[in-house]
Amino acid sequence: MSRISRRLFIAACALTLAAPAMAAGVEDTRNAAPRLHLPKPTEHDACPVCGMFPARYYEWIATMEFTDGTHVHFDGAKDAFKFWLNMKKYDTHGHRQKDVKHFGVTAYYSTEMIDAKKALYVIGSDVTGPMGHELVPHPDMYDAKEFMKDHHGKAIIRFQDVDMPMLLGLDDGRFILHGKELK
Repeated sequence: MSRISRRLFIAACALTLAAPAMAAGVEDTRNAAPRLHLPKPTEHDACPVCGMFPARYYEWIATMEFTDGTHVHFDGAKDAFKFWLNMKKYDTHGHRQKDVKHFGVTAYYSTEMIDAKKALYVIGSDVTGPMGHELVPHPDMYDAKEFMKDHHGKAIIRFQDVDMPMLLGLDDGRFILHGKELK
């Protein structure tokens, strides 16, 4: 075999091996939300939104770390987003969004802390968190789609899709995306 034909042969083999994974819908995970190493809540840390103790719900913890080195913990992504969207109401130290150095949420399947801004979230599933219906975090589209199939989710959303009507709707067992209720 000549050099060119050997390279072509190797490339063709690689594509042949990769084809079943692509056909099965396996997503590219290069854009996955990165893992974060943030402080864990102590048994005395209370969620500033609802007052619950996040350490009791390790599989749902969300954490914000501020540029001044302080941090705050939540019992789920939903309360963390309520805080994010209305810091003036919930933050007693006067932090603003620009003061958030890291915002982490716990990925559903791996229970690892991942970057909230790069995570994907499923709403409308049959899975509930400590405060009822939740934004269920996933590091990539593959995990989010698997969760949708496993738990009958209604929509996969990104960080920028989350708004207060959605969060308040979750509290009422309603699934609202861009102002419209999902059925």
